[in-house]
Amino acid sequence: MTWLTRDWQRPLPTPRQLRNDLVVGVVLTLLSILSLSVYRSAAGSASPEHGNEAYLWFAAGGALLAFRRRFPLAVMVSGAVIFAVVGIRFSDLTGNITVQMTLFASIYAAWAWSRHSRALHVTTVLVVVGMFAWIAWDYSRADMLPGGEGVSFLSRNAAIIVYGTAINILYFFGAIAWGQAAWMSARRRGLLEAQFERERGRQLAERRQAVQAERVRIARDLHDVVAHHVSGMGIQATGARRVLERDPARAADALETIESASRQAVAQMHQLVGLLREGDEDSSREPQPGLCDILTLAEPHGTPRVEVELVGDRRDIDATISLNLFRVAQEAVTNARRHARAKRVLVTLRYLDDSVEVEVVDDGIGASDAPTSTSEHGGFGLAGIRERAAMLSGQLEIGNRPHGGYRVRVRAPRETA
Repeated sequence: MTWLTRDWQRPLPTPRQLRNDLVVGVVLTLLSILSLSVYRSAAGSASPEHGNEAYLWFAAGGALLAFRRRFPLAVMVSGAVIFAVVGIRFSDLTGNITVQMTLFASIYAAWAWSRHSRALHVTTVLVVVGMFAWIAWDYSRADMLPGGEGVSFLSRNAAIIVYGTAINILYFFGAIAWGQAAWMSARRRGLLEAQFERERGRQLAERRQAVQAERVRIARDLHDVVAHHVSGMGIQATGARRVLERDPARAADALETIESASRQAVAQMHQLVGLLREGDEDSSREPQPGLCDILTLAEPHGTPRVEVELVGDRRDIDATISLNLFRVAQEAVTNARRHARAKRVLVTLRYLDDSVEVEVVDDGIGASDAPTSTSEHGGFGLAGIRERAAMLSGQLEIGNRPHGGYRVRVRAPRETA
């Protein structure tokens, strides 16, 4: 039967589940003893011949379930043995629901947690056949079948046997069906989790491949662009050295060319490093943002309200400096929006004589309660701002304002050194 097919091995119970089972075992042991005491009092079966042995068997049945997930087959066999012993030695106690549910739970646990299909089937057949054989033997005893004729087409004894057999069929095969259903549910969850892990591994592999491809592309750019400038500087330096004494003017022109080429090389190297650190954001090869885009940070109707103020006459700024200062402002605004609980954020761009400055201030809670973070815009939190300021050889000020709020200010030279 496909319904009974067990082509999957359920993982072992977790340490937490095993700890919970021990607690359940202790509780069930106490409940079994209590239920026996109440049952015997209610049924009037407190005769001295029972002694304390019945309590020991009932306690053993409750404690047994503490190991139902770790040793499911052994628990099922032991549960059947305890049930049979109670039925043989204390026939008037077999109606107690505690001992009945103990056997039911042990069969259920075996089918829900067993990791050995063949052993499960063989053990179940032995237990079920053995229990029905014991039931048949129990019915065969004359003292167990009261005399008298029935009121239907069956005699009273036959009706008792038919009714009891039907109840036991539902009992045993209900426990098996319930346990198998729990196993199949765990199987579906396990297969879904395995599929999710495979898909996650595939995505990680594709991501690594994409990163590797991007690195190859950047390496090619380094070779084609930066190496070109470095080679040109080498040629110009050689020419300047040869004409330095007899034609200083030509040597000065060559040195000026070297200076310009070095700046272009440094700017392009900074852009390539930015591509490495900023992931997929710039993979479209679109133009890099700069200080001319700082007005896009303004959100006059947002929460918080972000305002942008320009001070001084606009001047030409090196592309690398412009990009990094824009990222500083972007990161600071993002941190203020996410963590500062500010109502107003002011971004100020100042053009000075030989430098340019970006300042972001807010009226939020300050650094004591606002954790730094990494934004989705390619920044690295305050650590990233510090790195950008150091790369630009700029001046950095980060910290709480005297009257509340937080300030991030970076001043950098207009041109790269």
